[in-house]
Order: sequence, then C-alpha cells, then structure tokens
Amino acid sequence: MFIRVFIKPSYGLGKVYDGKIKGIAKMLLEKYGDRFSDDYYANKEFLRKIAVFRSKKILNRVAGYITSVKSSTKKREEEAVEVGGE
Repeated sequence: MFIRVFIKPSYGLGKVYDGKIKGIAKMLLEKYGDRFSDDYYANKEFLRKIAVFRSKKILNRVAGYITSVKSSTKKREEEAVEVGGE
C-alpha cells in the first residue's frame, strides 16, 4: 500500500523544515519508525517504496528530516549510556 503525499512546494524563504515536512515525517516515523536509520540514502530508498511524492525536493526533505531525527535520537541514547556507565 502506497501513501500519497501532495504538498505544493514553497519557493520562498522560510524554515529549513516547515511544518508540512515535519508532519509527514512524524506520521511515517510512527508507522515505520524501526525501519528507518541514520543513513540518508537508505531512508530515501525506503521512502520511495512506501510513499509517492509529487516532487523530488519534498522526498529529499522528508528523508533528510527523518535522518536528522534518527541520528539525534541515536546520539542521545549513546550519551545516556556513557553517563549511566560512569
């Protein structure tokens, strides 16, 4: 089953990840969170399998945001282990 993602790309100045990108990413992380990693290209390929994006730019932004969320989560977990292990 594919998820269709329809967002009109904005070309003006703004935040790096706007609310629409974050909303899509959070929805996908809730549903497929364990299948994403901190590897951008793996996340991008997985997104192509599960969702249909209207533009390459939106696909790249969602993949990038998911990668940043996963890498920051991994970093926090490693720091917690270091602090707890001392």
